[in-house]
Amino acid sequence: MSWFEDFLRVFSNPLDTQWWFGKTYHDSFGQRWPHEGEEPPEGYVYPTLEGYKHAVMGAVAITFLRYIVETLIAERIGYYLGIRHKLDGTPPAKNPNLEAFLKSHNYKKPSAEDIATAARDQNMEVREVEVWIRRRQRERVPSKLNKFKESFWRFCFYTFAFVYGLVVLWPEDFLWDTRYCWVGFPDLIWAVKKKIYYYYLFEASFYLSLMGTQFFDTKRKDFWEMFIHHIATLMLIGFSYSNGTSRIGALVMVTHDISDVFLEGSKLAIYCKCNAVANVGFACFTLSWLVARLMYYPYRILNSALFESYYFAGFFGSLVLYTIFLLVLQILHIYWFTLILKVLINVLATGDNVKKDDRSEDDTPSSSD
Repeated sequence: MSWFEDFLRVFSNPLDTQWWFGKTYHDSFGQRWPHEGEEPPEGYVYPTLEGYKHAVMGAVAITFLRYIVETLIAERIGYYLGIRHKLDGTPPAKNPNLEAFLKSHNYKKPSAEDIATAARDQNMEVREVEVWIRRRQRERVPSKLNKFKESFWRFCFYTFAFVYGLVVLWPEDFLWDTRYCWVGFPDLIWAVKKKIYYYYLFEASFYLSLMGTQFFDTKRKDFWEMFIHHIATLMLIGFSYSNGTSRIGALVMVTHDISDVFLEGSKLAIYCKCNAVANVGFACFTLSWLVARLMYYPYRILNSALFESYYFAGFFGSLVLYTIFLLVLQILHIYWFTLILKVLINVLATGDNVKKDDRSEDDTPSSSD
């Protein structure tokens, strides 16, 4: 069977666990599949469907843990720092007709002509309709306390995940020389070290939870880009866990976590109105993104997946899919860096402080009404 036919089996029979966990690949080289009646070496596990089941259960547990952290810890800290749920200002009067009118414009500010038409239909002054729209838009803005709670939870997770990842990977040769990600492939690296398995389980559970709760979190301009990012991340974790590339997968995860620590820390400082801390945090975030995702990631991780893997492991179908998702992540890295540069250029041009996440759609209408 050619590698191309092997590759096509992903789409023709995606639940074929013998292909998914490597038997077809081993058989094509006349090798014995290590799962057949063989216990993994001490301190290792073989990839099986149980790992995916554990990740789903872990996602439920992490979602519950998030609720506890946000409700019992983050919310109390936010209140202590003076951050509240509701915005100041008079709430809009109930008006189903104006509500339907604004909803038809996706809650964006209608044109002057549309506002004039709505005022005439409601037998109201144009000024009254404009005030009602501003108040209603302001009411829809997610509260700073909710955003503070989200960032607090993510800051805690990413900090723990990055430190945990470093502790797990620091003694490993492949952290320092990516060629060790492939040496001895497939037999010598098919089994996953338990400590790396737990690291995988932790990250996969978080991203599964994040992908589900994203629909209830603060809406961002890059909602679907982030959704694609979560899918690509989960596919990378799943592929690398099952096809013997967990070493390169672990490098991908630890590379991503460091930037998110500074991002969420900077956002927390913004919500607390600590401008100096926010500016330093954003500078560290920009630098870490540049170094980790636009330098180390393509020049070490992508290079290893594209070229070093072929030298040590040869060419096989599942690696093609794995590399495609690595490339999708890199495209998203570049796209998000353009947003980061937009904020950075604005700060440098105006001499102002970093004020908000440029991806947010929840700009508060500037009105004292």
